[in-house]
Amino acid sequence: MQIAQINLKQNPSFKNGFYNVTRELDSSVMLSRAVVDMFGCCIPWLIFANNNTERKEKARKFSFEYTMAWLSPFITLPFINRLSMRYIGKLTKNFWLNNHKAIHISNEYLKNTNLMMKELEKISKKTTRGPIEKLFNKCFPNKKYEQKINISELLNSCNGDKEKLRQKLIKAKCSVFTIDFLLTTLAMGAFPFINNEITQKSSGQTGFSAEMSMANKEIIEKRANNYEKTKRKRFRTFVGITCASTILTSLIGFAPLISKNSSRIVNSLKNNSKLFDYNKGIYMSRLPLAIVVGLSSLGFILFARNRTEQKDLAIRNTIGYSVFFGGDLILSSLFTNISDRVFGTKLRKESGNKSVINKIFPKIKSVEQIIKEIEQGKLSKINKKVAAGIFWSDMLLLMCTMGYVVPTAINKMIKNDVEKDVQAKDKNNIASTKTAITKPTRMEDFINHKPH
Repeated sequence: MQIAQINLKQNPSFKNGFYNVTRELDSSVMLSRAVVDMFGCCIPWLIFANNNTERKEKARKFSFEYTMAWLSPFITLPFINRLSMRYIGKLTKNFWLNNHKAIHISNEYLKNTNLMMKELEKISKKTTRGPIEKLFNKCFPNKKYEQKINISELLNSCNGDKEKLRQKLIKAKCSVFTIDFLLTTLAMGAFPFINNEITQKSSGQTGFSAEMSMANKEIIEKRANNYEKTKRKRFRTFVGITCASTILTSLIGFAPLISKNSSRIVNSLKNNSKLFDYNKGIYMSRLPLAIVVGLSSLGFILFARNRTEQKDLAIRNTIGYSVFFGGDLILSSLFTNISDRVFGTKLRKESGNKSVINKIFPKIKSVEQIIKEIEQGKLSKINKKVAAGIFWSDMLLLMCTMGYVVPTAINKMIKNDVEKDVQAKDKNNIASTKTAITKPTRMEDFINHKPH
């Protein structure tokens, strides 16, 4: 039986597929982080778990996170978008038609009505049927279905008032952001509390799962005694922090767009409001995702069962946070700078900023932009190959760091912490035994002693 061999030179579809995957991952923070999380955290951390109880606990954690990661953008958010445009923005009358996709407009173009109208025209031309629309059209072929965004219909819902349309779109976008931000943060950050309860019931122990194979039950539960006394209070604290953070973040992202204040701070926030966009209306952008992960990490540390688990989570989350939201940018920028200077590629963005930091870590072009420039004849094809190589090299370095270096170091730390408590208990037992043996007996005690 012969095995078919793939010749990359004779099979351009394979090459195109590779670059399409690279481009899609590079353009979506959530998708690229999901790949790093799967192969840099999920699989290796399960392998390096200290015992089956810890392995099951981590498996539940990863299963929940991946369910959230896929459920939120592909099912929950499209549904919330439609609800928001229909009932909060009051801009659509038919729940299923494509007019709800006007919510995809970036905050960058909601600063005034002129920008908004120009961008809506562009979005309308690009709008296509998604999986839900195609399914609806097949199920109800006789229903009137308009694929493109009907701008006239949107304006009619505001009596032709463009400013009113702008404000309604901002209101709808803000509601989607607030609902998704709150629910995602609460779910992700509170899950450790639920996971701890499941572990307690399934294992019959209340301590940190990673330690359960390292000492007896008495020592492990004593190390988690403080958590058991305060876990309800910790839960209430986390909910309060999450609600306050959601309100503050939503105000920072959207309030400046409708504010009449023209101060420098308000204008600065307005110009940066695009950082709170959702790519394609479903992928949370880097800044809000970073805030959600940061708040969720706080929840993890609040629900840690002892100081060792707090250190474990602090190390994992700090390194993971740095890797997810900065590591790839730093590595890509560094490798790109070297490539442009040594090999003559043109992957850096042109910038007037000539600071030392910008020279070492310059802003770089996205894979999608490089492919466009190649198609336009501005760049040679080698730039695409190098850009894809840099992207995947970054991913592999991040996954190796998260998947091997971090769990190896943490497992040693946990073992050392438990051994200290075990040795301390042994010393106390020896000391009490010596005291009992060497304690002098008084004569009257000896005389009054009654044999059993």
